[in-house]
Amino acid sequence: MLLSIICLFISLNSQAQTKSEKVNLIWGDEQVLNKKTAFDDIIGTDDDGVYIIKRTRKGKAPIIIEKYSNDMSLKKSVPIILGEKKKERVYQYATQIDGELILFSSVLDKKAKVNLLFAQTVNKKTLKPSSKLVEVGSISFAGNSKRNSGWFTYQISNDEKKILIYYNLPYEKDGNEKISYHIFNKDLTLLWGKNVTLPYENQLFQVVDYEIQENGDLYLLSKIFKEKAKERRKGKPNFHYQIIAYTEQGNNVKEYPIVLEGKFLTDMKITINQDNDIICGGFYSDNGTSTIKGSYFLKLNESSNKIVTKSFNEFEIDFITQNMTEKLKKKTKKREAKGKDVELYQYDLDNIVLKDDGGAILVGEQFFIRVVTTTDAQGNVRTTTHYYYNDIIVISINPKGEIDWTEKIAKRQHTINDNGYFSSYAMAVNEDKINFIFNDNIKNLGTAKMTKGKAKGAVYDFTKKFKSSAAVLVQVDSDGRQVKEALFNAKEAELLIRPKVCEQISNNELVIYGQKRKTERFGKIVFK
Repeated sequence: MLLSIICLFISLNSQAQTKSEKVNLIWGDEQVLNKKTAFDDIIGTDDDGVYIIKRTRKGKAPIIIEKYSNDMSLKKSVPIILGEKKKERVYQYATQIDGELILFSSVLDKKAKVNLLFAQTVNKKTLKPSSKLVEVGSISFAGNSKRNSGWFTYQISNDEKKILIYYNLPYEKDGNEKISYHIFNKDLTLLWGKNVTLPYENQLFQVVDYEIQENGDLYLLSKIFKEKAKERRKGKPNFHYQIIAYTEQGNNVKEYPIVLEGKFLTDMKITINQDNDIICGGFYSDNGTSTIKGSYFLKLNESSNKIVTKSFNEFEIDFITQNMTEKLKKKTKKREAKGKDVELYQYDLDNIVLKDDGGAILVGEQFFIRVVTTTDAQGNVRTTTHYYYNDIIVISINPKGEIDWTEKIAKRQHTINDNGYFSSYAMAVNEDKINFIFNDNIKNLGTAKMTKGKAKGAVYDFTKKFKSSAAVLVQVDSDGRQVKEALFNAKEAELLIRPKVCEQISNNELVIYGQKRKTERFGKIVFK
């Protein structure tokens, strides 16, 4: 059920309330947007507030660490210089581990042919990093150029008390894939680590997801390609998913190939439940990698190495045609009636959320890019890149692997040459509800005047225009019922939110970030 909100006005003081009765919205101070800096990430939170990082484009300090109070007002901003000129380090990322802020930076030593990763704690009062550098990663690229020096990434454990430092070693032509992973605690003490040469050729092994348990066990979800790193070859699937489990501090290794005859698994996410079962969920297709026919749910017993629960659920035609115009809906149903394949186009699986009863929620979004190249009479070539972020799909699966319900949230976001800067959505799980926040066209909130001349069933595009945009909340309950409300009018608020950088920081709080051309602002959504 959609709840239309006609009044979209908002008071923009530091304690502004939304028109929604489901949340409180707290805005911090409006700030001048510095063209030389860009908000990068929320790196931590505690009882005193929220900590963020900004990157700088010019100047001695490559990053700025800032602290915001609980009312999202800026309290402190500190430029951070990473070493001296000849020993300058490159900022990689920052995060919070068991309440401790950790900053990671790297040095590419061309003379010694080594790529080094360092970590240092950050004082939450001064926002300054400790002078003590701890080496947490080292990659030798002897015999290779700096372009083939390996790379680092990280993942936080489920209990947020450990960090995985994962890195790919330099590529070797015709050689096997080499990876390294090390798990540290908040004191940057190494708990365990391992260098591995996998029985797969370079480029034919791709890590998709990581899962780190409270005891330090590590699960890697990977794609294994055949012959070439292409998802399809000669019209047929060219990869399968495989899970590799490293338990007992890496001393016990198990592989779980996920190959199901007759089904092409296009997307997969994994998580581990309380019984240490491996939960897999995603989409499958009969046609290929660009469309999906339904969802699947797998439960693997970690001890027996067997699939104990397996189910596939084909999307019904009414779900596929949901949010289509009446004309397109009629055309699609006619195609289905003739026995032709009807699948959803370009949906990516974003999240798998475990439910308390042992079931799961799958969340995906339609996303695709279209590139248009034109040539004018003078021979000038112009390339335009169109970004489409459309409907969100939510699928509830019970402990038996059966679908309880499927829902599709109407969303149309079409922008040009901007990498979808203000598109997509933010998600927050609060009690038995899943909340989605995104920028929408104000006309989709619906009044007779707004919908005049609109094709029946059509959804208006969000196009970044302030006068026609609103930030909205769509709340989906445990029975799949959805309610849509306006959070604020973009024109009145004088900003658009950037959903991709918004982040849930507690059970009932989501930090949001918005900006206009010359101003920026942080806010907090508090779910009642």
